[in-house]
Amino acid sequence: MKKMKTALASSLTLLSLVVSLAPVSASSNNRDLEKEVAAGITGQERQIMIDVMKNLPKEERENVIYIDDNGQIHANKTELKDVFGKVTVSEENTIAVSNNETFTLPTSTDSPTLNKSASVTPLAGYACGEAGGPYRRVFSNPGYSWWSGNVYLPSSANNEVYVNNASSNDTPYIYTGGHASSGASEVDAGFQYSKTYNNWAHSIFTGGVYYHNNSFRFKAGQNLTFKFYVPADGQVALYAAGIRYDTNTADNYTVVTNVAGWKKSGAGNELKRITAIASNAPKPYNTGTYLKNVKWSNSMIGTSSTSNHQWLASDTGGYCTYPNSTQVSVNYVNAGEETVSINMN
Repeated sequence: MKKMKTALASSLTLLSLVVSLAPVSASSNNRDLEKEVAAGITGQERQIMIDVMKNLPKEERENVIYIDDNGQIHANKTELKDVFGKVTVSEENTIAVSNNETFTLPTSTDSPTLNKSASVTPLAGYACGEAGGPYRRVFSNPGYSWWSGNVYLPSSANNEVYVNNASSNDTPYIYTGGHASSGASEVDAGFQYSKTYNNWAHSIFTGGVYYHNNSFRFKAGQNLTFKFYVPADGQVALYAAGIRYDTNTADNYTVVTNVAGWKKSGAGNELKRITAIASNAPKPYNTGTYLKNVKWSNSMIGTSSTSNHQWLASDTGGYCTYPNSTQVSVNYVNAGEETVSINMN
């Protein structure tokens, strides 16, 4: 009888412990989220950021920017609210941003176009055609919602990037993104080179709207870590970590935006990686601009940070080198690792 009482007491103690742990864990998570939103972010905006951040890994919640359906920019710190700006695209397919910088945007004859709002033919993949300049594209089979990897950001100091704007406003790009199968708009999320400052700014196209990073830029000549994934149905996120241009210190941030049709499960999503130079010059693209040594490496693909694997040929829907292998050269290792150079001569 004594042994039965002891066993029963132990069981009740264990049950009590299990029951008490659940609310403590949830409460702890809420407290963490509260701490990660600055005191200056109050009211409805504070709750908006908590709702967005709860779907992000803890290590990617230090600096979070959220773009809502109306194009309004929210953040978990007041100083981050002015990092991104919505920019108007001109008829010449260029944008003018602060500090008198002008960039050309990529275009495409694919469905959808890269800089206009358009629907996607379900699981259509990508055509290998004119896109307003030379480029290299690798895209996945449908079924993925998470990608991570490293990419090298070329520097003019290393003679790896040169922009000749005498006759056209060429702009180098390194980006990821993709589309969903339900008719969602294309997403392009990545980095745009600044000839003026020899740095790389995050830019994003979504829903036919362009957003540009004016201040939180990354230093050229480094390997950047970044991820593109679906934190919740109808949202996409881009996380980037590296050395900042302005402070010369390591930093990171996550940008989240709403995009209808994207599935966290990966169903119907196709992801892509692109190295490109957007140009208003006509073919054969002989402006003299070049972009060298863009190395993509450690590419992992899957549906989450805990369900992923090395990006291999079996994950790949296709490749495109446009307009030819003379202007766009590829040192191919495997579907997730290659080094791309573009020479517009």
